[in-house]
Amino acid sequence: MGLQEIIWSAVSIIVTGLVSWLVALITSWINKKIKNEKLAELLKRCTLIISDVVKAVYQDFVEALKAEGKFTPEKQKEAKDRALAMIQSQLTPELKSFIQDSFGDEIAWISNQIEAVLYSLKN
Repeated sequence: MGLQEIIWSAVSIIVTGLVSWLVALITSWINKKIKNEKLAELLKRCTLIISDVVKAVYQDFVEALKAEGKFTPEKQKEAKDRALAMIQSQLTPELKSFIQDSFGDEIAWISNQIEAVLYSLKN
């Protein structure tokens, strides 16, 4: 075996190792990007459901009570409870799992999001 064959053999081993490493790196990057995009889509779906429900409860329930001067603290709690129940009924198991995995307590996170949407509506 000549020197040239030894060099080619060493180069092919190095190139094979680099290609394997590069493929693993690209695969990891693609998987991370896909995961991040999926998580972003799940978050977008959750916030859209919450926003739509809060707007609907506000328009259908709260505004009518306010017009009649009957929007009491009890009715305010009822409106929030209605929104929470409607949101939970619209969230898929995948979305519920996403919320729990990402934020912990599902009810607490949804409640905070309801308050954030209400703040946006008022301002």
